[in-house]
Amino acid sequence: EKDPRIDEIKSSRDIHCDYKHIFDGTITKFEGYLNLSGLKSAEGIVLPKEIKGGLYLNSLTSAEGLVLPKEIKGDLYLNRLTSAEGLVLPKEIKGDLYLNSITSAEDLVLPKEIKGCLYLNGLTNAEGLVLPNKMNGWLSLKSLTSAKELVLPQVMNGYLYLNSLTSTKGLVLPKEIKGDLQLNSLTSAEGLVLPQVMNGYLYLNS
Repeated sequence: EKDPRIDEIKSSRDIHCDYKHIFDGTITKFEGYLNLSGLKSAEGIVLPKEIKGGLYLNSLTSAEGLVLPKEIKGDLYLNRLTSAEGLVLPKEIKGDLYLNSITSAEDLVLPKEIKGCLYLNGLTNAEGLVLPNKMNGWLSLKSLTSAKELVLPQVMNGYLYLNSLTSTKGLVLPKEIKGDLQLNSLTSAEGLVLPQVMNGYLYLNS
C-alpha cells in the first residue's frame, strides 16, 4: 500500500529550489539529453557549460536569468518562450532549435549556424528577422502571413514551410531547396519565382 505521506511530501516540495541545488555550477559537462521541462524560471540556475545532447526548457516563458551553454550538440527546446528579450543563444547548435511561441523577432539573435531545423511557428511577420546564410535542416515559418523583410537563406538543405503566406509580394526564395516547399495559402502564383534547384515536392493551394 502506498504511503500517504509521499504525496504530502511531494506537494510541499519547492521544485525550483531542488533545481538550484542540483544545478549550482558543480556540473560543468553533461553527456546526454537534459530535460528541464518542469523549470519555470531560470533564476539561480547554473547550467553545464557543455551539453553533448539536447536541452529541454519547455516551461520557460521568459529568458530572464537564463545563461545557455556556448555550444549545444543536440536540440534546444524553448517552446513556451514568448519573447527573445534577454535571450543569448549558443553560437552553434548542432541539432534543432524550437522557438514556437515567439511572436516577434525583436531582440532575436540566431546562431550563425544551425545544423538542424529551425522552428519559428509563432512569427506572423519577418520584421527584424535575421536568418542563417545556410540551413541544413527544415525552416518552419508556418504562421508568417507576409514576406515583407523576409530574407531567406540562399541554400536550404531541408524543407521550407511558409504555409500561411497568402501573397508572393516581397518573396525571394532560396536558389536551391533540397526538400519540400510548402506555400499552401497562396491565393495567386503571380510573381512567384521558384528556386533554380528543387529536389522535393511543391505544395500550392489547389
